[in-house]
Amino acid sequence: MPRIAIISDVHEDIHSLTKALKMIEIEKCDAVFCLGDITGYPFLRGKYEATRDLSACIKLLRKSCSIITPGNHDLFHLRKIPAYNPDALISENWFNLPNDEKLSTTGGKIWNYSDDYPVILSEEEYAYLNSLPEFAIRDFGDRKVLFSHHVFPDITGMINGFSNDPEKMNRHIDFLKQHDCNLSISGHMHIEGLGIFYEQGEGLLSQIFGGFNYYSFGERKLKSRSCAISIPALADNGQVNGFAILDTAQQTIRAITLNTNRKFIL
Repeated sequence: MPRIAIISDVHEDIHSLTKALKMIEIEKCDAVFCLGDITGYPFLRGKYEATRDLSACIKLLRKSCSIITPGNHDLFHLRKIPAYNPDALISENWFNLPNDEKLSTTGGKIWNYSDDYPVILSEEEYAYLNSLPEFAIRDFGDRKVLFSHHVFPDITGMINGFSNDPEKMNRHIDFLKQHDCNLSISGHMHIEGLGIFYEQGEGLLSQIFGGFNYYSFGERKLKSRSCAISIPALADNGQVNGFAILDTAQQTIRAITLNTNRKFIL
């Protein structure tokens, strides 16, 4: 059974990506998966303007990763409508609107990306990113896992904000079951550690704590119930950044920080 290193939300941060891949090599993982948002340097929050390098990130990810799925920033800079487009909020015309109209025409439900630097892609880079599947599924025996940037019905994370409503999360669990999966792993939320949601049981506690539960960096043993996990962002956007390792033999998920000198509390 393999150990899978999972990264997400690179946001053109070649320094953090290179560091993470070196750490992953030391961990002797069997594969590396990337869950999107390769593009999109957020100049209001990013701490690495002088070193950001989108082309280098794409080249290194293509060399290192056996699965890559796109994120919302990737689709925005590709001007691509996601296949999973809740309430049909995104239209071809939306990409041509001024930033204020992007917000007003969708009731503020879609990111307007006004804090992203423009992206320049070669024809080959554009074609590659445009070819990526919105989600991928891998069977590891006891676990059949769905990998995507975010959760159903907003698989690519184009919707502005996220509800921790357990009812909506259960829609994602139903989506997993439709694809014969019992675990999903995604990014997008830039969690400082791990977010874990288990399928609701009949007990009162399950109903009260029905959304994501948040945990610091470290290892968590997975329960047998259907489960959705959100991992930390790789880019240094002012948060404690890192990546995750799924051990399919030990049934564990571990979040590893790149910022060992930072103090944080969850």
